[in-house]
Amino acid sequence: MKQDNQTQIQQSATAGVINQTSQPKPAGSNNHTNGSTFDPNKYMLKLPKTKKVKLDNGQVKFVQVETDYLPVAPRIAWFRKEHPDWGIITETVMLAEKAVVMKANIQNPDGRVIATAQKKETEIGFPDYIEKAETGAIGRALAMCGYGTLQAPEFDEGERLTDSPIETAQKGS
Repeated sequence: MKQDNQTQIQQSATAGVINQTSQPKPAGSNNHTNGSTFDPNKYMLKLPKTKKVKLDNGQVKFVQVETDYLPVAPRIAWFRKEHPDWGIITETVMLAEKAVVMKANIQNPDGRVIATAQKKETEIGFPDYIEKAETGAIGRALAMCGYGTLQAPEFDEGERLTDSPIETAQKGS
C-alpha cells in the first residue's frame, strides 16, 4: 500500500550543545538565503561513538569518542530558512506488521526532485516507528542536500566502504 503525504514541517529547532569547531555548510551558493543566516552550530550535539583503532603492535582496540550531530529539526529549520518555497514530500513505501519504510523527496519549486532518501524502522526499535522512519528519511534527504551532511552518522561508512576501490593492473604485467 502506497500513501502520499505532503508534509509541511513546522518544527521548532531544539537547542543542543554549542560546538564552535564545526563549520557545516550547505551545498551550493549562500546567495539564496532568505534573510539572516542560519547558524547550525547553535544546535549541534555531541554523541558518543565507538571507533576501531589499530595499534602499532597490530592489535585492535575500540575507543569511545564524541562526534558532532545536527538533529533533524534544525536541519529542517535551516532548509526552510534558505528554501521557503521548496517542498519535503514523504511517502510510505512499505507498511508491514510492526515495520515501515518511509521515503522523503526534496523538491524545488518546479517540482524537480533534488534528493530522495529512505528509512526503515521497526516497533522493536521505537514504539512510534512510523514517525521515526519519516523523520529519519527527511534527515537523510536533507543531508544529501548538504544540511548536516558532515554530522550525519548514516554517511559514515566506517570500514565498510560503499564504493570499494579496485586494484589497477600493474604496468608491464
